[in-house]
Amino acid sequence: MDEHNATDLPDDNQDTQSDPQDIRHKREIREFIQREIKRIRTYTPKIGVFGVTGVGKSSLCNALFGRQIAEVSDVAACTRNPQEVLVTDDEGGGLILVDVPGVGENLERDKEYIELYQRLAPELDLILWAIKADDRAYASSVQAYRTAIRPHENKCPVVFVITQADKIEPCREWDVNRRQPSGQQKHNLEVKKQHIAREFDLAGTQLVAVSAEENYNLDLLVSTIVAVLPNDKKASLVREAKEENVSDETIAASETGILDYLAEKIGAGLFHVREFLNDFVVDTAARYGSKISKVVVAWIASKRW
Repeated sequence: MDEHNATDLPDDNQDTQSDPQDIRHKREIREFIQREIKRIRTYTPKIGVFGVTGVGKSSLCNALFGRQIAEVSDVAACTRNPQEVLVTDDEGGGLILVDVPGVGENLERDKEYIELYQRLAPELDLILWAIKADDRAYASSVQAYRTAIRPHENKCPVVFVITQADKIEPCREWDVNRRQPSGQQKHNLEVKKQHIAREFDLAGTQLVAVSAEENYNLDLLVSTIVAVLPNDKKASLVREAKEENVSDETIAASETGILDYLAEKIGAGLFHVREFLNDFVVDTAARYGSKISKVVVAWIASKRW
């Protein structure tokens, strides 16, 4: 994203007292806002999907984005090379999913894969690291994460996903009608989360237990992803996620994230074109309805210009 930063942003310290300069300054800021909003709206994020074979990566992505993104196989091992899948949309953005082979086959392969992770991580906007709910052996994954991924987390956030939550013991107690775990299963999932957090040295906010088959916690996963993404990348994930997985709060976070990004880049210059933000409010209302646009209006009203 560095190449997209505001290298041509007008200087907020320039003299804006005379009318011609003031008009030009406003025009430059408006043009910058237009370019950046268009870039953000149409940005194509690149998401790496990590995890061993059989963890349910394809099922997870299909459930998250509502499209048959990749063939799901319970038997055949995945390729030893990363596979990129472009998920397109109507706005020219879409997203790229990178299916990455998992460590744990053997020491030679693990070394090869860790080197792959190290090369790949700087190119990604987000990493989803999947661990199956009933998996107990992930020492190789811990090593790979600490060695290859953690050094890049300041630029590429990571969210760990406990997949197949419905398979956690006692699996026969899964509440089929409500599509959620029993009390004992919830307890065991929490224990699982705590164990993974300790092993990988994670913050609890980086870890979500889901069931793609049961559509369990997918909305929480989307909101967690949006929370960790930079402000100018939140909207692209919301745009591509399956509608039922995106809450109003998550949409609002993505829209105000755009404004936060613009405020960070423009600073006090935003004062000069605050009336231009009305167009953003109108666009938000057209996309997501009045409830979300009211949140945007509240954001604008809260600023101390």
